[in-house]
Amino acid sequence: MSIDSETNGNNTSTFLLKEGNVSFNSQSVRFLNNGAEEYYDAVGVSSDKSLVSILSWNGEEGEILLYDSEGNKLFDFESIMLADEASFGMYTLGNGNTILRDKIANFTFYDTFGEITTSVSNSSQSKGGEAISEVAINESGKTVVLYNPQIKRDGTLGSKAQVRTGVEEFKDIYFSSDRYLKDVTVSDDGSFIALITARDGTSDQVLIMDKYGNELNTISADEDLKGINFTNNLEQVTIYSGGRVMVHNTLTGESLGATSLRSPVIVADYFPEDNLILALTGNYSDQSGLLNSVNFRAINLEQRSIASQQLSGALGMSDIIDVEFKRNASNNFMLEGANKRVNIRANF
Repeated sequence: MSIDSETNGNNTSTFLLKEGNVSFNSQSVRFLNNGAEEYYDAVGVSSDKSLVSILSWNGEEGEILLYDSEGNKLFDFESIMLADEASFGMYTLGNGNTILRDKIANFTFYDTFGEITTSVSNSSQSKGGEAISEVAINESGKTVVLYNPQIKRDGTLGSKAQVRTGVEEFKDIYFSSDRYLKDVTVSDDGSFIALITARDGTSDQVLIMDKYGNELNTISADEDLKGINFTNNLEQVTIYSGGRVMVHNTLTGESLGATSLRSPVIVADYFPEDNLILALTGNYSDQSGLLNSVNFRAINLEQRSIASQQLSGALGMSDIIDVEFKRNASNNFMLEGANKRVNIRANF
């Protein structure tokens, strides 16, 4: 295991994007390649880490700026009138398209020229209140899911989700009056959608759909589930809780293997080419953004063997950037999305 040389000197708030290091502070973004700095009220990074979108608000109007990862400003344009700072959110695609959450449940879609293509509300209109709506999206923007994780009605938590089917068209794909959404994931190619649903006193469930919202499979787990990942071939899903990682066949739900871990699981994935589960564990603080007691655990399901290695020091993380494993070669991987990229070799 080793730290990638490009990130070895990064502090805990500096992250390597596609072409350069960027520092995210509580109110500003600074591009280390050229020293450009912008203050923001909301910020987003495309999943391919090539683009950074920034919302700057003056109390009425907003300005949206798009930068490449080297710090070059590509364009800027005025947003619609904005009034609810607490609910601002930015979501950026690798092609430059941008989604702005400008109210608790309202989303405005902009093209690469800053023109509005459509606007949609994900509001439930519940008198009991609702959580801020979120977006799950694949890199190309082929599949966009807008979801409300918690809707309160008569003291019960429900939820809803809709998928974009055309430029101005959306389709409801999920509604429940008594199950809330813990997470929604879209596969890298946009073909599959997975929803983790929960209700007190019952098992968590993973609902798997195609990109049109057709239900394909439901997997139940007696665990407090945190996340789910699809394998590159889409044939398996990795489901993980705070202390357990499980691999299932995507369409049949057949269990292919599982492992329990003593430390809290931060992210986990399964690599069928190596028949290997890879997990990052540690103690994460929301307040500091630091992951301490960092450990990498590899489990070979065929050999039934385990390898573990601890990383010296802490890792910095950000809500803006997803932490994920990438496979470089047989039994060779890289952790991306933390302040330092970590090269991992699974030796058994």
